[in-house]
Amino acid sequence: MNKIPIDTLKYATVVVRDAKEMARNHSLFYGIETWDVVNVTPERLKNPTVHGRIPTSPPPYDLQGPVPVPGQYGFITATGKSPGGEICFRLVQPTIGLSTFEESLVTRGQSVHSIFATIVSPSEFPALKAWLATEGVPVGQSYTLGSADYYYFDMRATLANFYIQVVVPHSADWETSVAADEVWKFDVERPPMTDAVTRATGISHFGVVVDDLTTRLERFATLFGQPVWRGMHWHTAPGSLEDTTNNGRPVNHGYFTGRADLGKNVSGLPFGFEVIQPTYGPSHYKEDFLQILGPGIHHVDVRVPAKDRAEFDAIGDWLIDQFAAPTCMSGWLRNHAAQFHYKDLRQGLGYVVEISAPVKTADNGPRKGWQPDYWYDFSAAAPA
Repeated sequence: MNKIPIDTLKYATVVVRDAKEMARNHSLFYGIETWDVVNVTPERLKNPTVHGRIPTSPPPYDLQGPVPVPGQYGFITATGKSPGGEICFRLVQPTIGLSTFEESLVTRGQSVHSIFATIVSPSEFPALKAWLATEGVPVGQSYTLGSADYYYFDMRATLANFYIQVVVPHSADWETSVAADEVWKFDVERPPMTDAVTRATGISHFGVVVDDLTTRLERFATLFGQPVWRGMHWHTAPGSLEDTTNNGRPVNHGYFTGRADLGKNVSGLPFGFEVIQPTYGPSHYKEDFLQILGPGIHHVDVRVPAKDRAEFDAIGDWLIDQFAAPTCMSGWLRNHAAQFHYKDLRQGLGYVVEISAPVKTADNGPRKGWQPDYWYDFSAAAPA
């Protein structure tokens, strides 16, 4: 197997400090009604590994209190879906030991840790693992829980600071083989004209900020088996980006992007990656993310069906009142009849959310896809 097979987006995993608080916030934002909660203690995990290491005995030091066992770890998971099932998140709160969850939380704060859209049979998995090893992608973490093996492939050196989760089931009922220890439900109230978020049709893309687009994008193309990507150089200029802002102030800036769809949401909406390299001028990508945390998942694009600008603005006002989440970056794509807004929900949800204002084309019809500035086709190698 010479690619990571991406099919339906099951969920994105977000590492958090307080799973219950963050579940409440996600319920408020997405209208998620219930959360299945599992307390994953070290005793419940079989065959745990972290960065190629297995559990060992504690060092023989004379220490007070309980001594952690090297290689053991535990965590709480809370998994919730939007009312229609189109969006699902798994929140992970590390509880004990050093896992990649704990490592990500300590080094990057609350953030998107991994993406799960890949299920591989036990017979196919060895070939995938072996091929990824030849591509410089190791297993960052693995364990068996219930009737499935969970693997988190470490993309930090190859793509950016996140993991790709792969599940290897050993029974048809693997998804229900671990019962919830408890179910969380929250009574939340939303102001008028903000319900469109609860009807979001899915995640369009994960925005990944990198330091070198050409190099990183080729690795995305290889690992996911998608050689052709749309290329753009967005910049403040008529015909590209207009009315650009950064942290609420007008700005002149630019950035390279490469974009491709790799799979689909439960709703059928395609999803993929938008890989971004800031080029000039201040941007949330650069000063507020890349220079602080390095390459990684900067934002999640959520398709919110606001019916008009008044409803869109009401959502924006509510995000400021409820989450203290202003628009941290925005711009008009006038030639493409689109206007994007990044809402800084890192404190409330663990990630920046991109939502687009409802805009119609000049003929009052639906927005069509736009012509890229150029194409990346990594299959078109020049002769040696």
